[in-house]
Amino acid sequence: MKLFIAMIVNLICVAGRSQTIHRSIQIPYGVAGLYSQNFPNVFSFAANQASLASQKGFTAGLYGEKRFLMDELQFCSVAITAPSFSGQFGILVNYSGFSEYSESKIGLAYGKKLGEMVDIGVQFDYNFFHVSGYENFTAISSGLGILLHPAEKINIGIALCNPFGGTLDKNSGEKISSLFRFGMGYDASEQVYIQFELIKEESIPVYANAGLRYAFASQFFAGIGIQSSSDSPYGYAGWRWKNFRIDIEASYHSQLGFTPAIIFIFYGERK
Repeated sequence: MKLFIAMIVNLICVAGRSQTIHRSIQIPYGVAGLYSQNFPNVFSFAANQASLASQKGFTAGLYGEKRFLMDELQFCSVAITAPSFSGQFGILVNYSGFSEYSESKIGLAYGKKLGEMVDIGVQFDYNFFHVSGYENFTAISSGLGILLHPAEKINIGIALCNPFGGTLDKNSGEKISSLFRFGMGYDASEQVYIQFELIKEESIPVYANAGLRYAFASQFFAGIGIQSSSDSPYGYAGWRWKNFRIDIEASYHSQLGFTPAIIFIFYGERK
């Protein structure tokens, strides 16, 4: 039954003129620390490229999930950030699907501080879509992000994904859809972080994502949240030891069930 529902959803997306941007079913994970100065995340620039400006040193992360516990709906992502003389670079590689149908993306991003209150970032992606028995499709997409720091504990972000489209098939006019994201976070303390954001994807009603994160100690933290588009609650817990960190996550959909995920992060030397 889960496979049948997932197939119907995919057919609806393929039939529509605006293709849905593939993203994690859960947070997406990067948003968990996107609007915080205390909880930076190597995956944050996937949601807002300006977050690269607050990254320091080399960082690498590996994210994997098994959507609804189905092999055909697996998703994995690799993110790397590295410093330069004038800002921070990021590389993102995503893959989802299986042998019959898959989506892949490789992106290059750059973020920079413009003073104490404003960070900006930009990203360019190469997308590849494989459908067994049909012609493969490729498309170029882009993203732009801004982060504002109006107060010490408050951060506001605006991001626009694929504002100029990205044609997959010139004959049918199929393209990757655009997405607008507005969010804010409040660092209540060094242990507590609260976030809220609104997301508007092309041809889909506005939905919200809210979350709370708490650090029990320097090595342990946990968080909970909910995404209104599918009324899906999620939770995660993490542990950091020296330069390594591991997070365990899970979300629940009332019709399709659980989606487990795991994250590994390595922190290089920081100046």
